[in-house]
Amino acid sequence: MALRTPAIPGSPAGTAAWSPWPSALHDARHSGAGPSAGPTAGRVRWQRKLDKGVTPGPVIGADGTIYVATNAGILHAIDPATGADRWTYDSHTSQPGADLSVSPLVLPGGDILYPTPGDSLVALSPAGHELWSQSLPGQPTSPVTATGTRVYVGDQTGAVTAIDVTGNTTHTVAWTVTTGAASYASVVTNGSGAVYTTSGTSLVAIADHGASASIAWRADPHDGDTEVSPGLAPDGTVLLGTNGSQEWAYRPDGSALWHSPRVITYSSPSVTATGLAYVADHSGTVHVLDTATGTERGTYRVTKTQIWSSTIVDKDYRVYFGGQNGHVYGLSPAGVVLFDVGLGAPIDSYPALTGDGQLIVGATNGTLAAVS
Repeated sequence: MALRTPAIPGSPAGTAAWSPWPSALHDARHSGAGPSAGPTAGRVRWQRKLDKGVTPGPVIGADGTIYVATNAGILHAIDPATGADRWTYDSHTSQPGADLSVSPLVLPGGDILYPTPGDSLVALSPAGHELWSQSLPGQPTSPVTATGTRVYVGDQTGAVTAIDVTGNTTHTVAWTVTTGAASYASVVTNGSGAVYTTSGTSLVAIADHGASASIAWRADPHDGDTEVSPGLAPDGTVLLGTNGSQEWAYRPDGSALWHSPRVITYSSPSVTATGLAYVADHSGTVHVLDTATGTERGTYRVTKTQIWSSTIVDKDYRVYFGGQNGHVYGLSPAGVVLFDVGLGAPIDSYPALTGDGQLIVGATNGTLAAVS
């Protein structure tokens, strides 16, 4: 049910990229919004068990291939029609008990960057052949790119590294910046030199100067640790989720813009192309906030189960998320429940939308499903 139905903008929630869903939460801003219509019926097209929990969120290649990693340290390239493996890549590292929703990154040419549970980022060809590997200061989070050539990747030490990718076999580390405290965030960027991450309890802005970088500013609302990634609105507003009681927003210069009440969140915000932020929390509520003002435009809640998975939306503002009760939900913009599909275990991973309207989502028991 919708506790209060938000007014829906007249333009689509998402914009197109080089593939239907190339990175965590779709793009380098973490819009969490796809350019196509999502599922409405809740039919399970296929369902399968992978080798371990599906905590990393799936991504989708230009040809529809689904790329999803597990806590066993294995990346699966999956046929979207059948759910069968096209190939797998074993990093020979694992992360037991992880609940961090890291995802691979599909580059415009089709190569895949896989952040392994070890301290490395591995580049793979569309056929699954290793092209190169780059060691990082710590375990990487989800890499992002706005240009297709400069890639940013954070890691759990709080470092952020910029890597230039040229061709299939060539890469160069441009710079690494340390933020001073641990981070669980995947970075976001506007593609024009502004990069954002978290560090301990703070939001950190990094200025990319090309061959070097520096910390532009840091903001600490003193509202508890942050265990989620920032979100970035089209107007440059940056969102910070914390283990405290508020969602925080900052201007591009680091000054405080607004804060809005919610319960503790382990869910990264999704920020649409139209400036709506979807923020889920431990009360089972999805808050829809205006990124310019912080005004709560609406709320959704199906049950009181905690939501750790990020909320994503399709172009028409249908709402999709998974709960700690093991169910994945699809809601209409008005809050009508379109479907409720059980996967048998808590859902920590972030869902993805394929180009033909399938919702791809995984659970901590290793179940991966395509829902139409």
